[in-house]
Amino acid sequence: MEIDKALVFDLWGDYGHFRKIETTTSPLTYSIPPITALNGLVAAILGFSRDSYYEIFSRENIKFGIRVQNPIKKVNVNINLVNTSKGFLLWDIKENPRSPTPFEFLKEPYYRIYVWIKDKEIYGKLKKYLEEHKSVFTPYMGLSELIANFKFVGEFDVYKKTATGDYVESVIKKDDDLKINVDCLEEGMRWIVESIPFYMDNSRKVLDYIQVIFEQNGRPLKVSDGLIYRIGENNIVFL
Repeated sequence: MEIDKALVFDLWGDYGHFRKIETTTSPLTYSIPPITALNGLVAAILGFSRDSYYEIFSRENIKFGIRVQNPIKKVNVNINLVNTSKGFLLWDIKENPRSPTPFEFLKEPYYRIYVWIKDKEIYGKLKKYLEEHKSVFTPYMGLSELIANFKFVGEFDVYKKTATGDYVESVIKKDDDLKINVDCLEEGMRWIVESIPFYMDNSRKVLDYIQVIFEQNGRPLKVSDGLIYRIGENNIVFL
């Protein structure tokens, strides 16, 4: 697999919620969109129907880089959930139909997304849709109520290199080959480590997770001894 070109676009919304799978009664959110969510976002822009794209966007066929543009902020909001399995209308549900549930949301999330797609036809179609700010289905930030917006930044050549004390602006996959230099830690920085869903099968079962590390305010991290990519004026890591 040779990554030679990548599409770059910005993704943002007023709020976002990418639910951590292990949280059920009081859902918490990942700080960044997981790879599974980004696959769904690209599928929505291109018009792939639900559950039809998992093989097309397998881990060998698509790669993402994620850069935090706004500081990660989370807020808790109580939402009244309604169990619609017991009736379509509220008066059809005999017992108390509302269930107050605290949700954790990302506030004003803003990311820069780098995407490489192996299939050149799909890649070209995505480029056209991003340039024209078009999507077949409405993009959203984890929940359909949280509408997302996007803006095409451009198409860039990608140059592979071995890190030798370079600063990386994107989220980094925790990897034995890529070492983060702790001497880049400065006052006010806060590093976040999360395990995010990476790949799922046609039954929507998550088959793989990856651990990622990034700085809460989007500040770059200094790395060495691993593979990074130069895109425009920035160094990034594809997940």
